[in-house]
Amino acid sequence: MSGALAATPAGFEPGSETGLLVTFGNVEALDNTVVAKEITQTAPTLATQSKLDGTSFAVIMIDLDIPTDNPPETNTLLHWMQTGLTQSSSAETTGSTSAFVFSVSQDVAAFADYLGPMPPARIPLSHRYVEIIVDTSDVSKETLSTLEAAAANRLGFNALEVLTSAGLVDKVVAGNFFNVTNQDAAATNGTTGRGNGTNTGTLPSQSPIVGAAVSQHASTSLLAVVLASVGFFAL
Repeated sequence: MSGALAATPAGFEPGSETGLLVTFGNVEALDNTVVAKEITQTAPTLATQSKLDGTSFAVIMIDLDIPTDNPPETNTLLHWMQTGLTQSSSAETTGSTSAFVFSVSQDVAAFADYLGPMPPARIPLSHRYVEIIVDTSDVSKETLSTLEAAAANRLGFNALEVLTSAGLVDKVVAGNFFNVTNQDAAATNGTTGRGNGTNTGTLPSQSPIVGAAVSQHASTSLLAVVLASVGFFAL
């Protein structure tokens, strides 16, 4: 990989100019790159090129392009919130980059289990998925409880409001976003996804974030339940 790592999309808050390396198998999902849905059903490997200050971190992943009944208006959906991440003390190879990888102990349950991207056949067909790393070093139990309570409401998740409420709005230390497009619907409608060409790569194995590797079937089922109330079928 050449150049700087990707950061959060324009207009997203709280954003970061420090790039987060997000890798599915051998595919680097950076800078609004369009990646195949199939390779994103297992949680990615997360890393940064430089080791971050801090001893504990959280990852938050959000779909910014959930369809509504009033297009082009969109909603958001929380796809993942995992606390208790720590970073490797030495650089490891992930994708084509040497970086400091995040991992989490098996006994640290996610506040919101990982949901693999599954854009429905509704406009917009291309969805942006933003990931941010939050420094949670030495935070109180009350702060973690605030995050956990917010994670229970996936639809309409507002990162700025949640992190402000938790006192962590200035603790976003890295970010990234990638794109997944409903290719079947896009082909039928003669449209194309945003970002670069679709990157298919190879299917990823277990993520270093232990316990975050959700099977495609489980992810599909959970996402369908989450969206059922608004009439989506994210299959």
